[in-house]
Amino acid sequence: MPNISTELLRTFVAVVEADGFLRAAERLHKTQSTVSQQIQRLEEEVGTKLFKPNGRKRALTTAGETFHGYARRMIDLQENALAAITSPQPAGQLRLGVSNSLSDGPLPTLLTRFARTYPNVQVNVRTGFSAGLVAGFERGEFDAVLVLDEPGSTRNGIVLETSQMVWIGPESFEWDRGQPLPIASFDNPCGFHKAATTALDRARVPWRLVYTTSSVTGLIAAVRAGMAVTVRTPHSLQQGTSLVQAALGLPDLSSLDIVLLRARSMPLGGVLEGILEEGSLFGA
Repeated sequence: MPNISTELLRTFVAVVEADGFLRAAERLHKTQSTVSQQIQRLEEEVGTKLFKPNGRKRALTTAGETFHGYARRMIDLQENALAAITSPQPAGQLRLGVSNSLSDGPLPTLLTRFARTYPNVQVNVRTGFSAGLVAGFERGEFDAVLVLDEPGSTRNGIVLETSQMVWIGPESFEWDRGQPLPIASFDNPCGFHKAATTALDRARVPWRLVYTTSSVTGLIAAVRAGMAVTVRTPHSLQQGTSLVQAALGLPDLSSLDIVLLRARSMPLGGVLEGILEEGSLFGA
């Protein structure tokens, strides 16, 4: 197994995040030829091409897209490790945005672990829809956000897990197949609603929207009461609900990535990432 140089990893990440070899060279205070040589050395070490021609520029290959997330994490983990033994205990404020869909599952565990490890850091949490959180992050309202995104998105974040969307219904649910399938959904534009209705339309399964809400709690309450089924990730499974795809013969669904976006200029964002790396919050 090759021992990959941290310098080569930093050069690779700089090329990706600066969107080009020239800008990366300027950022790293190196010549463009040096950057190109280092990328070539890295490709030789990993044994595959990380970039491909794309007009006058070069784009990431599929392997390059996968490798970028790992490279970013390796660099950040090194920085966090050094900071842990050379810097005082982190203190300050961390502004964290979390998708509604993760607020009832991984969020309490994350906050408990964070408070135990970094008692001097005040965490301010705001939950919301992923699109709104990303927009707020881009406006500088958050130091980090945990959101759901479509696999293969070009958004520059760290994929923590790819989670399969599932059909969730009450533990006992009777559906007259001669009637439209009752579904519950968020009242905002929602990727889950789109995934559900697209899959049903393709399978030619009639449906009707019987319940809308702005909270996961309200959504699951409607499902538990037997009003409807809904589409979420497995993190939303609670007592009184169950996976109903097989029992109802519902169509397959696509998957979503759980993504961490963090401000590189905010050290506490790296602290959060370190907590997430220490142990899975998202395992089944």
